[in-house]
Amino acid sequence: MTKQPFTTRIDADVLALARQLADAERRSITALIEVALLEYAERRGISVAETSQEVAQPKRGK
Repeated sequence: MTKQPFTTRIDADVLALARQLADAERRSITALIEVALLEYAERRGISVAETSQEVAQPKRGK
């Protein structure tokens, strides 16, 4: 899986929580977010392969 840069805005309290969790798990905040998203998708029965295929399909213009 290639890594893509991604910028976002996040509430300061949520960011502080992310830093605390990342420090406790000896991960970066980026890795923590990635794991959280993957676990969230897994609980809903969505795999990374399914979403990659959806993104890879070109959209047809008008």
